[in-house]
Amino acid sequence: MCFLVAMALGLTLARPWAPAAQEQQTPKKAEEQTQQPTAPEAPAAPAPPQPQQAEEAQQPTVPEAPAVEAPPPPPPPPPLAAVVCNNNPAPAEPGKPKKLNPCMGNEAAIKNGQQLFWRTGCEACHGPTGGGAMPGAPKLYDDEWKFGGDDEAVFKLIKGQIPGMTMPNVFGMILNDMQIWNIIAWIRTLYKDNPDMIAW
Repeated sequence: MCFLVAMALGLTLARPWAPAAQEQQTPKKAEEQTQQPTAPEAPAAPAPPQPQQAEEAQQPTVPEAPAVEAPPPPPPPPPLAAVVCNNNPAPAEPGKPKKLNPCMGNEAAIKNGQQLFWRTGCEACHGPTGGGAMPGAPKLYDDEWKFGGDDEAVFKLIKGQIPGMTMPNVFGMILNDMQIWNIIAWIRTLYKDNPDMIAW
């Protein structure tokens, strides 16, 4: 009898708790159901460009200007015309070279010879006053002449007519005979050594 009463009491007490347990499980399922559906994800916004790429995109491209050719240098001025000399060279003394320069002592020819010397480019090697500017270029005011210092030797040297000479023969191509005599007349005024050694 006691056993039956205890069973009945247990069933009575168990019934009110069963719905409560179901109710507790139901909200969890409802929560799970409400949490499961998710809203569709919005497309990801593109990443902002890096600072360097943005700067490169903002810099305008400037077209390169076409290369401009430099104008050619002006041609050198033509050599001065020669001062024509009609002096008759003095006859050669016995044992001395013959004097050939018809412009010796002619002041106009001497001045013109100096200008021709500078304008033709002789000073590049021999110096503006004949003192020698380049190694190997002889001085023009002493007695040391590799091929001789008389009129004929100096004339042929400028004309480019001496074998083995190192001076360019271009001067003989651009200067006429009278221009060369003008230059030689000026060179003679530069002499500073012993007058007894003069060979002209």
